[in-house]
Amino acid sequence: MDENNRWPPDIVSHLERAALKWEPIIQEKIREAKSRAAKKRGWVVLRKSWLTSSINYRMVLSEIAIYSKLIVMADEFGPVPGLISDNDFRAMPYDYLAHQAYCPIELLKSTIQKSIEDDSIYVNGNGIFVTHFDEYQFTEYDRQKPYREKQKILQSPNPEKFNHGRLQKIVRQRTKQAVLEGDNGEE
Repeated sequence: MDENNRWPPDIVSHLERAALKWEPIIQEKIREAKSRAAKKRGWVVLRKSWLTSSINYRMVLSEIAIYSKLIVMADEFGPVPGLISDNDFRAMPYDYLAHQAYCPIELLKSTIQKSIEDDSIYVNGNGIFVTHFDEYQFTEYDRQKPYREKQKILQSPNPEKFNHGRLQKIVRQRTKQAVLEGDNGEE
């Protein structure tokens, strides 16, 4: 890169901090997707708190519209929820994304640039990562999921059948607790 096209030092340090923060998360999500553990929803959530978020004073209306489309694209494009990429985990061209968003490429670039500066988007060779995508998409169903799984174990006549898979941690804790209670007072 020649001397005239360098980023200012404060932007460079921001980009370096963002890389340290988001690169491991992106790589973990890619590993999950490759193991088929990642699941797409087919829908996204925009909460009413979005009306008072920082997006309203840091972007103009057209950029807000493009950012909302990027959130939808983050669930739709590519195998990793939150990462806009092709199926091989490569970044998609901006002109293609602008075409999909029905906007001029300059508008897409300005939206992405403002979002990078605000740490709401991180861009690397794998694509455009909406940094807080999981928080945006956390639903009441997701919040209640651990309680439902715990009830499933507690109501099961044979909790040993859950020794493998996603419920094994709860089974181990319950078994350990039962052993400790048995050792403390009853023989």
